[in-house]
Amino acid sequence: MNEVRGLRCRHAFEFVCVHANGDVVCSIIDGRGDFVIGNVHQQSVSDIFTGARARELRRLVLSTGDSYCAAIGKTCPLKSIPFEPGENPPVQIRFLAIEPTTACDLRCLSCPVRDFTGDVTWRDAYRDGGVSFLLWDGLRRSKQHAADGVRRAIPLLSARTPAQLGRRGASLLRGRIPKSRTGTLPIHLLKRVVTEAGPWVERVDLFNYGEPFLYRHLVDALRHIRQTLPTTTIAISTDGMQVHEPVESTIVRERLLDWVIFSIDGCDAESYRRYRIRGSFEVAFANLVRFHRHAIGTGIRVLWQYVVFRWNDRDDQFRRAIALAEERGIQICFDFAHTWGRSRRSPDDLRYLTPYLKPFTALPGEARQDGW
Repeated sequence: MNEVRGLRCRHAFEFVCVHANGDVVCSIIDGRGDFVIGNVHQQSVSDIFTGARARELRRLVLSTGDSYCAAIGKTCPLKSIPFEPGENPPVQIRFLAIEPTTACDLRCLSCPVRDFTGDVTWRDAYRDGGVSFLLWDGLRRSKQHAADGVRRAIPLLSARTPAQLGRRGASLLRGRIPKSRTGTLPIHLLKRVVTEAGPWVERVDLFNYGEPFLYRHLVDALRHIRQTLPTTTIAISTDGMQVHEPVESTIVRERLLDWVIFSIDGCDAESYRRYRIRGSFEVAFANLVRFHRHAIGTGIRVLWQYVVFRWNDRDDQFRRAIALAEERGIQICFDFAHTWGRSRRSPDDLRYLTPYLKPFTALPGEARQDGW
């Protein structure tokens, strides 16, 4: 039996993630757009997925044996599937993620949207996140500005990819996210992407960064996906603040979704507002409860996703959230963050949460499963 050589992800081989500006990347992990393999404004989905840039992405993924991805120049939590020497993973679009818009009603701490939007700067860091976030965000933004300056001063560096720069160089020279990262997909383009992705797509995620319920063509987009890919699972993730009854009623009546995930990261207003800046626990939770009530018996599964940070990771907070969900018959899952503010608790103290973990995710300090 061959010795396992290293780790790979599934996304470079099975996943297409379309940003709201039309750029195509491997997954949500490349939220910055550091390794773009094409743009749907200029190319078909098939040409992008089978093109030279996509082949280079796969080569780079397999070029490192650990969880570091040479394509995007950083460690990827999704790079967790063992592979053996000589193995050629099958290449087929099985999963499609479409970010309809980068517009968002919140400015969550450590979310890339804070870097996209023009109304959030380092000056907001203290008010939103306190001293510790100000220090983290200030140092991060200062490093990015310095990296941009170095690249401008030394043109040779600007032409180098993260793989050419090496691990340390890629980290040090990662600059600001370009303003071109923002956008909203025209509905005709979104429909073309869905059609071109092909009948083998198993799941469509109509979300990435930004709030999908702010996309004014949302219902039209969902209808097209359902009509074009009738057996495909359709999912949306929302912060819950913009879920209004008219759109909700149409989605439920026409069964336009299979999954709707409400990201509500806390068990009360105090624990929630620490991360979800501009959000309201009461509003988001009320919308979750109402949507769940309307969806009963339709086949639409409503999920409460609780992203865990160090300020909402106490046992009493977990138990309160579980009780709130179970009282209303809502499925709840916990997903431990990997960004600034992540929980520092020992996984051994949290084993009781295993039945409530988001599928394929893991407790703090443990590896995610099966490339998800």
